[in-house]
Amino acid sequence: MKRHLSLVLLSVLALSSIIGCSAGADTAKGTTAAPKPGEVKKTDKEAPKEEVLLKVGMWGENDSRKKILEAYVQQFTAKNPHIKVEFMLVPFADYQQKLSIMVASRTAPDLVWMSDKMIPQFIEAKQLADISEIQNDKAYDFNDNIPSSFQRLKKDGKLYGVPFLNPPKVIFYNKTLFKEKGLKTPLEQYKDGKWTYDEYIQAAKAISDPSKGIYGNFLITANGWKAWEDAFLDTFWAYGADFMNEESTKFMLNSPEGEKAFQLISDMMFKDQIHPKPGDQITFEGGKIGMSRQNYAYVNTARNIKNFEWDIAPMPKGPNTDAPAATGLAAYSVMQESKHKPEALELLKFMTSKEAMTEFAFMYVPNRSSVLASDALTKGFESPTKEGIKAALIDPMNGKLRAQNAHKNWQQIDVKVQTIIDLLYTRNMTPKEMLKKMEEEVTPLMK
Repeated sequence: MKRHLSLVLLSVLALSSIIGCSAGADTAKGTTAAPKPGEVKKTDKEAPKEEVLLKVGMWGENDSRKKILEAYVQQFTAKNPHIKVEFMLVPFADYQQKLSIMVASRTAPDLVWMSDKMIPQFIEAKQLADISEIQNDKAYDFNDNIPSSFQRLKKDGKLYGVPFLNPPKVIFYNKTLFKEKGLKTPLEQYKDGKWTYDEYIQAAKAISDPSKGIYGNFLITANGWKAWEDAFLDTFWAYGADFMNEESTKFMLNSPEGEKAFQLISDMMFKDQIHPKPGDQITFEGGKIGMSRQNYAYVNTARNIKNFEWDIAPMPKGPNTDAPAATGLAAYSVMQESKHKPEALELLKFMTSKEAMTEFAFMYVPNRSSVLASDALTKGFESPTKEGIKAALIDPMNGKLRAQNAHKNWQQIDVKVQTIIDLLYTRNMTPKEMLKKMEEEVTPLMK
């Protein structure tokens, strides 16, 4: 009996030795032993994340902004080394059509810039992803964004993008030309409560000298003569006219108010000769334009001006003194067909964060209240002045803003309107005749 127990004991000891050696061998190889009750098993390394290439669509006439964005986005890729970001630059005039073609061929970017006039087409076609979840991200602080900027980006309770800028159009004015003529500047007139279209026209007449190629005003923005809405929308509203109704179902510009607005535009070009002729490529930075209506992003060009002083002011008031200021919204949206929606949404949040809007305030007007209230817009620059920024940007953004016109058929409407406006530019039609033709040809496109 004793001999039997001894044999059993020896067998147990031998088995324990074998198990111990096996465990020691496994541990030496880096294998974690079985967890104790209640203990979470750990792995040495997480599986590497799959590499992702995010393509971003943006518009522009040169690659200066693209280079700025590429440099800034390196902070994002440093924190997310499995993600690479590639920006695709397309001229603004071609952007919407190019993006439409890319969507149809399933080659569209993952994240895209959207302007207010483009948004309806892509929402109606269900080509933008619903990103409503972003509103619940406390770290992102969605409610810091200016609420009115989402007018075009929300539909049926869903959110389809976040603006990175939403400023009113402004007037860049040549302070040197105003001083030479002994005139009060637009900003001084604004402070006096006298900045109206009457004063605007009088100043333009005093500055203009067509024989020397000097013109008092230029409504055409950096986007060129084809960008008729950018150029004239504030003037339509100031005179009580409207291009379409609020529901975007009816053409409204063929009215006495619309005719007065276009008569003013025509007279500036042809009768009074205080505005460059259609097709002229004169630029504000050349020093021969008294006042130029522009998107605020033009500030990057203006800050390179060395041969004259300049500042900014708001658009003047017209007969409709309660007219809103037209904004120039641009937003980031995630494309519905993107294969990398979570990563694209993270990049969207990064590019529209408080930090990003503070960083880009030197070229874009931030759409976040906290950044707008800071010194981000003025820090480090002499021009525009703090007074100019307050009058032309901050006051209107805290007041009555209105998005530019938008319609799912905007591309066709835009081309049609420009073709008809060309008849005014070539003096083949009066404003009244032109507006009648415009109503006849645009109305079917709004159905």
